[in-house]
Amino acid sequence: MSEQDKIAYLADHISYEVVMLNYTFMRVLTSRPSTPEGQLDFNVHLESFGVHAHNLVEFFSRKPGDDARSAFDYIPDFVGPDPTSVEPALLRLDKQILRVTTLGSSEPQEKFGVDDARKLYAWIVPTILKFQGALGPRYRATLNALGSLDPLARSPAEAEPC
Repeated sequence: MSEQDKIAYLADHISYEVVMLNYTFMRVLTSRPSTPEGQLDFNVHLESFGVHAHNLVEFFSRKPGDDARSAFDYIPDFVGPDPTSVEPALLRLDKQILRVTTLGSSEPQEKFGVDDARKLYAWIVPTILKFQGALGPRYRATLNALGSLDPLARSPAEAEPC
């Protein structure tokens, strides 16, 4: 991948994934649905969070040599946290949101939910910050193309309810 392609990918894709992950996570945490429409809004934010979380876990977990782009394209010796701890959440996400299958469940404890979102967010944020810190200045500036990653370092509990 050329230098120009790497910069474009960070600016166009990873930066967007990070911004959307943060935005949707805050919306999921602060949503208090009290109407059917409010529940639909919550579902939209939870599903969107799941898609962006999945994409980022994939980006940080792929090994060099895979077809898709990964953190290794930028930092060849990058080592993120072991994704084993978030595999149950990713499995529920896959079954319920990413693919419509017969393996989905109607049992609330078996569905992808807020606790799963918290676990994924807690895995992804330190990984993003580690990745950002290891990038060279040009890549780091590109990663911030859609906004600073600084809000990721703040506690989601600081968010205002919507």
